[in-house]
Amino acid sequence: MAAKQQKTKIDISDYELTKDQRDKLGELIIERIYERTTVENKSYTGRSFPKYSESYKKSLDFKVAGKSASDINLELSGDMLAALRVLSDSKNQITVGFDADTDENARAEGNILGSYGGAPNPKKARDFLGINSTELKKLVQRVKRD
Repeated sequence: MAAKQQKTKIDISDYELTKDQRDKLGELIIERIYERTTVENKSYTGRSFPKYSESYKKSLDFKVAGKSASDINLELSGDMLAALRVLSDSKNQITVGFDADTDENARAEGNILGSYGGAPNPKKARDFLGINSTELKKLVQRVKRD
């Protein structure tokens, strides 16, 4: 079964933003998701990502990628996070996510659901796709200031 398209809709109806400001905000949201995921190793809710499984740490993919058992940053090849983009924007909403029917979308689904090709497992889930209200407010302030 094909993975469901992974995307998140961010409500910006409380902010009066121009098209240029929405474009900039979309870029900043993606930058923030990338930074929080790869540097802070946290979900959009602020929770640390679950540790890698022992079987994954022993895998050839893990070793070839030069992964660190303590740096849970969702970057095996770097392709998944690089594929994250603004899918659409309107006066009230910005949608970020992955193009449907791509390998990167399937990888994102595996991380978000903790399924990794199997049944969803909330204990393994690394829900990186999103932005919390505190982060959004800071980014909107930055956009309006620039």
